Amino acid sequence: MKVLLVDDSKAARFAMGKLLKDQGLEVEMAASGEEALDKIATESIDIVFMDQSMPGMGGIAATTAITSNEKTAHIPVVLCTGNEGSKLEQMAEEAGAIGVLTKPPQEDKLKAVLATINVETVSEEAPEEEVAEEAAPAPAIDMDAIMSEVGGLLASLREHVSGIEKNVEQKLAGIIKSGEEKLQPLQESLKKVDERIASQVKEQLSMDAGNTRIQLEALRQQVETALEDIKEQEGKLREDVVSQANTRLETLMEDRLTGLKDSISKIQEETDARLEEMQAKISGMQGALLGKAALIAILAAGAAFGAAYYLLK
Repeated sequence: MKVLLVDDSKAARFAMGKLLKDQGLEVEMAASGEEALDKIATESIDIVFMDQSMPGMGGIAATTAITSNEKTAHIPVVLCTGNEGSKLEQMAEEAGAIGVLTKPPQEDKLKAVLATINVETVSEEAPEEEVAEEAAPAPAIDMDAIMSEVGGLLASLREHVSGIEKNVEQKLAGIIKSGEEKLQPLQESLKKVDERIASQVKEQLSMDAGNTRIQLEALRQQVETALEDIKEQEGKLREDVVSQANTRLETLMEDRLTGLKDSISKIQEETDARLEEMQAKISGMQGALLGKAALIAILAAGAAFGAAYYLLK
């Protein structure tokens, strides 16, 4: 009878596989639910011991896939788990598993599961006159031997991995050295290319600098010409402003002088009129004074004559 043992743990596959082989079974192994389905599809499997917890497709899903397929539904599936509980047993039953086996499995429970499968097989396929021989008692499991064997396997695996790592390191060192040797001409070529590019960049920068200086010189000349034009226009503007100011000043002075002349003429006329009036008054006063002087003279003469007459008398 060929048994398919499905478990993602290598140590668990080793321990369970040894127990199954001790029962005289041919053991085929798979590390995942997906791998188990592939083996069942391509090989003749009589019973499957399925781990419940695995990465990817778990044991419940893989069991359901086996029992729900018409081509594989006849294969009994035993669910193996590290956890006990009625809920898990119910899930296993709903998935189509014939039973649940707790890991690490006990020999008597494993025998009970195998016995159940053998009874069913005999009742369906074996002739009635065939009598099954009593199975010999399975040897006791030596866990120390198993762990020692596992330790030896792990040590051998570590040595193998260490050898692989050293081999890989040596090959990588050789590849790196060979790559460096092959890259050296390329690096030299790249260095020359870099130097050529740097030289071209310097030449281009030098040319650009020369062109920039020429452009700056032309711009400076344009600025100087513009400044000269501005100065010339400023001089003309000043002359125009001065000329306009002088013309305006002359006009103002003429207007002021004309006003002054008119004022002086009026004042002179008024002065002449007042002088004539004063002269007329003076002439009148002179005539009055002359009349008074003549009267005084007559009076003085009469007084003198009277005095002389009085004296002479």
